[in-house]
Amino acid sequence: MKRNLVGILSLVVLSLMFTATGAFAQAYAKANVPFDFMVGSAQLPAGTYEVKVEEQNTISIRNGDSSAAALSNARREYPRNTAAKLVFHKVGSEYFLAEIWRNSSTEGMIVPASKQEKELEKELRAASGQKGGYEEVVVALN
Repeated sequence: MKRNLVGILSLVVLSLMFTATGAFAQAYAKANVPFDFMVGSAQLPAGTYEVKVEEQNTISIRNGDSSAAALSNARREYPRNTAAKLVFHKVGSEYFLAEIWRNSSTEGMIVPASKQEKELEKELRAASGQKGGYEEVVVALN
């Protein structure tokens, strides 16, 4: 009897883990981004975007009205007490997707800085002599 109970509980725990992982992978949010921006090496125009967290550490961002889309690797970040939002780094006149937060109870996703973002930031720092090379711009998720 004890062996059956342990086996059943193990199956229940495993099924809950797979369900939770699948739910996270399918979750998405929408955002109105009022400016052109970069995700990795992809340039995306302003518009309404659907942001999904895919399997592993991958995010996809897709404009439903056009064919604009991008995939990027990202690292998971522990939940923070924050609203659902996209965080962009504005470097000069360029915007780069940097973070995705769906709500305060779920993990966030941190998008690594692209080579282009790093080079542009370095150029601006050298030209201005300042340490900080970007400002954060926040767009709310729907």
